Amino acid sequence: MMLYYDHDMDSVQKQLEELGLSQNEVKAYLAALELGAATAQQIAAKAAVVRPTAYVAIGGLQKRGLMSSHTRGKKQYFQAERPGQLMRLIEEEKKNLAARESKLKSMLPGLEALIAMAGEKPEVKYYEGLEGLEAMRKVLIDYKPSELFVIGNSPASLDSQFQEAHQVHGHRLKNLGVKMRVISINGDLKRLSNAKVYFGSKNGRRNSYEFKILKRKEESNGEIAIFGEYLSLVSYNQHPYGFLIKSKDLVQTCKLIFGSIWDSLR
Repeated sequence: MMLYYDHDMDSVQKQLEELGLSQNEVKAYLAALELGAATAQQIAAKAAVVRPTAYVAIGGLQKRGLMSSHTRGKKQYFQAERPGQLMRLIEEEKKNLAARESKLKSMLPGLEALIAMAGEKPEVKYYEGLEGLEAMRKVLIDYKPSELFVIGNSPASLDSQFQEAHQVHGHRLKNLGVKMRVISINGDLKRLSNAKVYFGSKNGRRNSYEFKILKRKEESNGEIAIFGEYLSLVSYNQHPYGFLIKSKDLVQTCKLIFGSIWDSLR
């Protein structure tokens, strides 16, 4: 007599498989529950599997403590343990999970050490067009650095398409109270002095904007900015583009170069 309707049996089989039993082990276990003490051949017939497959399934169930055997005459009989024994599978899974968790925790320091040995992995992102440059500026604003170091032409010398964006960006920097040092290539003294007054008025802070002028025969449309862990490289040509590099080593090197140039200027 079947204990479940077919659709209920499908659900039971699925749940037993989720406990870690193979499909054939489930078939053999359910067949043995209905048969009681039975031979492997009888279990195979009830489970609709061949006898060798039944033996393998029975062996797996015995290892899990879900089936026992005894000899009667010359025949060996197998009997399924009561369903309550299935809780042992859950308990074993809990123990195995706890053991794996403990092992993983013991491995974590070693894995972290591997990251340290690998060193810093720099990040490089490429931006293009006016929208791309604005995205770069947003990274700076969102980072909220305490200091900003810039080498490049004065914004006033750049093409008009960049003027408004620079004014807006300058307003954001002022509101953040970022301390800036600017090396302006062939910059205009009057414009830079006005910028110093503009930026220096934030919350009564003094010297929040310092500049020096680097006189060169050559002109440049490029700009280098250093803030936090980032190095920004921008080209203000007809088709503007930029690179944003996150690297402590490169930032430190560029700061040294910036400081050397800064100290050499009047």
